[in-house]
Amino acid sequence: MKFDTAIEEFFYKRFNELNVKFYASKKVYEIKAIRPLKQNLPYDISINIGSRILAIIEFKNQKFLEVFDYSKIEKYASENNIRIFILSDGEKFIVTDRRSPNKKGTFNFDQLIESFNQREDINVEALKIQISNLIKTLIIQSEFKFLKEEINTLSNQLTNAIDYNEIDQMFSFKNSSDIENIENRIFRLLLKDDKPLKKIFRYTTVNTLFSMLNYNSFRMNCLVGMNDTTEVNYVENYITGTNRDFYQAPWQTIEAYNKRFISSCSLKEDDLTQWRLYADDSKGVCLELSVDEDLLNSKFIIKRISYGKPGNIHPELDLIKNIIAEIKDKLNIDFEFKTLSTWKHFFKPHDYSVEDEVRLLFILNNDNTKKGWVLTTSHGILNPYVEFKLNGDGLPIELTEIILGPKSPEKEINQRQFEQLIRELKRKKKKEIIDGLEKEVNEYNLSKLKVSISKIKNYR
Repeated sequence: MKFDTAIEEFFYKRFNELNVKFYASKKVYEIKAIRPLKQNLPYDISINIGSRILAIIEFKNQKFLEVFDYSKIEKYASENNIRIFILSDGEKFIVTDRRSPNKKGTFNFDQLIESFNQREDINVEALKIQISNLIKTLIIQSEFKFLKEEINTLSNQLTNAIDYNEIDQMFSFKNSSDIENIENRIFRLLLKDDKPLKKIFRYTTVNTLFSMLNYNSFRMNCLVGMNDTTEVNYVENYITGTNRDFYQAPWQTIEAYNKRFISSCSLKEDDLTQWRLYADDSKGVCLELSVDEDLLNSKFIIKRISYGKPGNIHPELDLIKNIIAEIKDKLNIDFEFKTLSTWKHFFKPHDYSVEDEVRLLFILNNDNTKKGWVLTTSHGILNPYVEFKLNGDGLPIELTEIILGPKSPEKEINQRQFEQLIRELKRKKKKEIIDGLEKEVNEYNLSKLKVSISKIKNYR
């Protein structure tokens, strides 16, 4: 392994030769010094407990210690939820704990090692009760009727649903991957509509529609390729004030981003603004999609976007922000919403409210879903996509109508041609093994699909 300086190499070997351990209540973890693979990161060595980065260290010659600009390493630690960042000349270690940023400690090597195994002396069970009471109070005081209606049911489960991570010294809700856990239920109630979603509309090009029919596929694209910082950073900026640079994120974060795929739709049917923005300046198509909410699960989430209010106010996010702040202020402990990385994709600034967007989110969980990569033509970003059978089993939306745009060329002829294509596709058969026997089945599921023309006449 090649090091940039002798100081880094000496610390790396000295630290790892000690075989430092972290003794949690139920498990013993190795604490390791790790050399990062990427060279453009603002630190030289990370201190990892298991797979978790606890601290990052930047090494400098002694004469630079007092004049070092902390901004880059501090920004990186904040964006990637790393608790501790350290500046060192190899012998003296200036330690900043982000939970007490105004209190820097200066340690020698032995004191640094000892500090990694220090834990707060707290009454975890008592704090869980206090956390649940604070959350209940803030929800009752909020304006969100669906959440308030369920608070008695939720409050009976809140205390037992809270977990404490000894490594991070952080409280959170348990089982974040379970769509029915308390945290996911809170977000679903925050985003709940007065009326259930039955039909949504996706505006796109004729070429995209033709590919869907020709290849019997429904494609969803990764958020990374959208190249829109408000998509990735809006919620973090609002709640924590951070602004994550995607290219500097650790590989675990990059991998998580590349497992989230969306399809953006609208509640607006045959809408002129939507035609202009998203359907090839009205020469494209509007796809009517029926929603089957019974098929929504831990992989698929479909919700109407929550838009902020004028003046950079977002009440739903304010509730989450206030819960975190109140727990910190009144109990002096940290609380984390772990599923925020999923639900953040359903919040946008007020500026986008005209779109009335509904978003279908798919989270890839290493199953057999077909995944590929493309180089986006709009932004030149290498981006993954996932593909499903059009109107296939398990997909919670069904294509039921194609509306040709008000400026669609030869729309009357193409209406008849699309209808003919659909008739032919309905007749296509394929062979499948069913109950041990080979049978012919319909290749396409287009029984409800019809074709119409936009009713907008006064368009120029």
